Amino acid sequence: NVVPPTQFDTDVKVGTLPSVSWLIPPFSTSEHPPDSECQGENWTVDRINEVMSSPDWASTAIILAWDDFGGFYDNVAPPHKNSYMLGPRVPMLVISPYTRPGIYNGTLDFRSILGFVENQFNLPHLAHFVRPAGIAPMFDFSQKPLAPLVLPDLQCPAAARGAKARQAFRNALRRDGMW
Repeated sequence: NVVPPTQFDTDVKVGTLPSVSWLIPPFSTSEHPPDSECQGENWTVDRINEVMSSPDWASTAIILAWDDFGGFYDNVAPPHKNSYMLGPRVPMLVISPYTRPGIYNGTLDFRSILGFVENQFNLPHLAHFVRPAGIAPMFDFSQKPLAPLVLPDLQCPAAARGAKARQAFRNALRRDGMW
């Protein structure tokens, strides 16, 4: 059931969010160059604020992960098992009324998210490989639920690049087979 991102806003407002939603921003707010990271962050924060301000907050876990690792420097060498497991570290935030405070230092990969969903809803594994430890240790469902932390939007600087520059960048990506 793939729907446009705007459906998420509607579902939050009317209280019909599905048990699991996978939300991907429009490319112009995805924080990918040459578009504004600031506008992308505001888009994400606005969606999180919507959930935190809704009745769904009491039973929601927001898992915010990026598809890129954010640069060429990391003080830890990336572990590598094969093309599908591990590699450069990627940031991930878990936001919930039941999130444990602090930083989780375990090794996870994107399969950990799917494993959490499978375990939470008692679903069969959808793939034929062993999942790493899930993200369950990041939660304490016995703690007093945390209050929402609604954040303001950032004041973004004027776009450094206009529509022509964005189009030229995208054309270069297409030319090089990267788009």
